[in-house]
Amino acid sequence: MFRKIASLSVALVVAGGVMIAVPADAATKISNGVKCKKSGQTTKTSGGTYRCAKNPLVKSKKLTWLSMDCLAAANDAVAAKNASVKTNADFVAQLPVIELGITTETANKAEIQAKLDEADKRLVAAQAKLAAATTEADKKILTTAVGSWTSATRAYTSKIRNIDVTIKKLEAAKLAATNKPAELAANVADSRASAKLICTKGF
Repeated sequence: MFRKIASLSVALVVAGGVMIAVPADAATKISNGVKCKKSGQTTKTSGGTYRCAKNPLVKSKKLTWLSMDCLAAANDAVAAKNASVKTNADFVAQLPVIELGITTETANKAEIQAKLDEADKRLVAAQAKLAAATTEADKKILTTAVGSWTSATRAYTSKIRNIDVTIKKLEAAKLAATNKPAELAANVADSRASAKLICTKGF
């Protein structure tokens, strides 16, 4: 009888040891940030699919399990940052060209405006002379002059309108080139913050 009780006690102790060991294994279940050994290895759990890899968001080169969602978000964040660097460089390079374009078009507008003002004066003078003309010969000459100066004023006015449109486009491009870096930086920061959230250790 004593031997049976002793055997039963041993069995209970062993069973108890097994029961204690299960939670210990569960504590090291696969999740974001848990160490792993083989790069590229994948495994499925109730929480999703994980891959053994280096986290692109941190400087550490150690291998850890990372969910596929985490890896996708982290790689997107890194790609966004790299793309923003090139885009910012492009905008910085464009600014001097845009500013030169604005300066050139503004000077052109001033030059055309001076010609338009002169044409307007000539037109008014020709119209006044035509109104005062008494001979058919003078009227014919002055009518031609009025027509020529009218055409000139229209042409100069059209050129100024086109220049104004060009200047507006250049100013819009300058504004975009000036503001875009800040917008890109904000987008990159949001992308990284979102990725870090998805890659939270233990998830």
